[in-house]
Amino acid sequence: MNTALKKTFILLTIFGFGTLLHAQPGSYISLKQRTEILENKNKLTNDVDLFYDANKQIVTRFYHSSPEYIMIANALGEIKTYYPAENEVVYKQIAGMSSKKNLIYYFTNNLTDHLGLADEGFKLVSNTFEDQYYVTLWEAPDVLHGINGIETVKMVFDNGLPFYSEYKASQDKILRKIYYLNYNDYKRFRLPSKIIEISYLPKGDSIISRTVFSDVKVSSTPDNSYFNFKIPENAKPLNTGENK
Repeated sequence: MNTALKKTFILLTIFGFGTLLHAQPGSYISLKQRTEILENKNKLTNDVDLFYDANKQIVTRFYHSSPEYIMIANALGEIKTYYPAENEVVYKQIAGMSSKKNLIYYFTNNLTDHLGLADEGFKLVSNTFEDQYYVTLWEAPDVLHGINGIETVKMVFDNGLPFYSEYKASQDKILRKIYYLNYNDYKRFRLPSKIIEISYLPKGDSIISRTVFSDVKVSSTPDNSYFNFKIPENAKPLNTGENK
């Protein structure tokens, strides 16, 4: 598998698809997440067990990869990545990887009207109806124009839930499409069981990502040890250059 595809996969699984519960005291959620990415006829698949502690705003992910590893993120964007086979740990702080800046947080807290756009500095410029669909248009902050060319994001809602987002660089150039499909009701929040994302590359190719959530469990108690996972005190710290 080529390096660019692997890097794309890591970014998608960390930022977004991970992450499903209305944050109330005593609320814990676990689920299984499978992400498949297709690029140039190459497919990369990864399975993740995800655990969200709404009290502490901590997301713990167990990656079934080679090597297996566990990633813990808090609301400040402090990231701990632990490799149990080697008993090694990497510490980083990345604001964009905060437990409060991913789909897990927005869906579980019923912040589906913007799914993080408002927190990233996008400005709501219009809201209209197209037939039975409610449509909002968001204007990107200047900083995103320079980084990735995004100018606007269009969100389309059906029965109050987002089912389509469209990222544009201009009126004619679409950068990304996201579909939120097959919602399930978990009483305090609703979550799509499938998310499909299509990213269009400058040369005309595209990267297709499909994430499926399953075995979603909501509990008032931390019913799995990963909710309170502690990295061993004797784990060897690695610097950034030694990261896996």
